Amino acid sequence: MRFLIINMYKKQSIFNNRKIGEMFIDCLKGNETIFKKWDDVKGIRDALKGKRIDGKRIDGKRIDGKRIDGIIISSSDYFVDGKEHSIIDESILKSNIPILGVCYGFQSLIHTLGKPSYIKRNKSGYMDYIRSFSITKPFPVQKRKFIFHHRNYIVKVPKGFKIYKKIGNKIIIAYNSKKNILGVQFYLYKYKKTVRLFLDAWISNCVAPKVVPKP
Repeated sequence: MRFLIINMYKKQSIFNNRKIGEMFIDCLKGNETIFKKWDDVKGIRDALKGKRIDGKRIDGKRIDGKRIDGIIISSSDYFVDGKEHSIIDESILKSNIPILGVCYGFQSLIHTLGKPSYIKRNKSGYMDYIRSFSITKPFPVQKRKFIFHHRNYIVKVPKGFKIYKKIGNKIIIAYNSKKNILGVQFYLYKYKKTVRLFLDAWISNCVAPKVVPKP
């Protein structure tokens, strides 16, 4: 399978230092991964059309007819309520390809598809915490440790999304089965086994099958 990973970071150094790309490559082993910056609109749209994009060159030639199977929208050092912030290109939302929004990626989806009021800001700044829990829906994942690092948090989701997990008033998992868009508030760059288990479950239940899980 081929996965398009959207880098939502302002500072590439943070993306590199946290080894986010390496984690996705490792945990998606056996699949092809294509990384594009959020503001590389042409690159994103070319990838969605099945053109050759590998980080080394863009030759504009179609390859084997294979298209993108899944899109992952990354975390970020931006804030969705900031004057400057990374955005999701409309071609992604119109692609009808399974989407996974991670942390900021989840917030950006809600900010784009819903209203700014659906996202609140923690007045004390960043919240850092680890929680252990299992996931039952929209697909099962055994009990694992999940890491959270965020200032903003989601309190409401747009029509079409169903909330599957909350911590207090913070929504941490929500899924739109019709559009096949999944959002999670936890990070996917630490705890390799957790990341691999979660991505495997997402691929098996949301990307690979023709029928997505029922809400």
